[in-house]
Amino acid sequence: MLHKISTAFVLLAYATSAVADAPKGPISLKPTSAWHVDYADDRCRLARQFGADDELVYAFFDRYGPEESFRLTLAGKPVRVSLDKGEASVQFGPAEEEQKFSFLKGNLGERTAIVFSSGERIGPPTPAERQRLNSAKPDEPRTVEPISAERKKAVRFMKIGRPLRNEVILETGSMNGPLKALDTCIDNLMTVWGIDVERHRTLTRSVRPANNPGQWVVAADYPLNMLSAGQPAIIEFRLSVGADGKATACHIQSTTRPKEFDNAVCKSVMRRAQFVPALDREGKPLASFYRNRVRFEIP
Repeated sequence: MLHKISTAFVLLAYATSAVADAPKGPISLKPTSAWHVDYADDRCRLARQFGADDELVYAFFDRYGPEESFRLTLAGKPVRVSLDKGEASVQFGPAEEEQKFSFLKGNLGERTAIVFSSGERIGPPTPAERQRLNSAKPDEPRTVEPISAERKKAVRFMKIGRPLRNEVILETGSMNGPLKALDTCIDNLMTVWGIDVERHRTLTRSVRPANNPGQWVVAADYPLNMLSAGQPAIIEFRLSVGADGKATACHIQSTTRPKEFDNAVCKSVMRRAQFVPALDREGKPLASFYRNRVRFEIP
């Protein structure tokens, strides 16, 4: 099955730059817990802790639907950053290429956290997939092949480089088993949503936007009190879409900020979003869903 590349909406985005301190040598951390999967109402979370005491780091892999990408969050002193947002170098080694992931600085309780704000995978698209993505027409879906079990098994660590002062290496071991457990959680989650999981395994077409998603949430939708307070946010949302292609409900799956953002997102997308319905293996329309995220940022 091909997996859709989800494009986040970005409001009032701007570039930042900073000079990072020279690295002083990597910090390698062994796991100090087993992998745990949290079955929540609207997301699945894979979690593990590494190191201890002042070098304790928590790693969370959140998924909100059957797409392969996840949202990564890291928390602890070794991953403390001074920038409020930026790009971080992340590698699932030793075989996968280093990738650049956008992040926002946050907190997990009393611990400093890096919340990565784009849909991450353990490896980037292959050269052939990059070429296909770059040549795709605006109305064509952006898809890549799922990462093979062999590539997941080959992972031994996750390395986080800049903008950290010292590289941090989390000794994850193989990611194949943990990510399979996350897949099982997602299947259960979709069943709770009322989705026919088996019919969705053989879709000939997923739900597709019939108009430009970049125009569903616009700058004027930024909640004024949050804008005045300088509050950014990342909101993961899911729309239920009927067999007729109409959005029937909006669900906030995750949010980093107050409820004002949630209300703004659902009100905007329900008013403006239009869809082409999903089709099963026989070409028949069926009820499905559409997922995406919105980032509110202040220049």
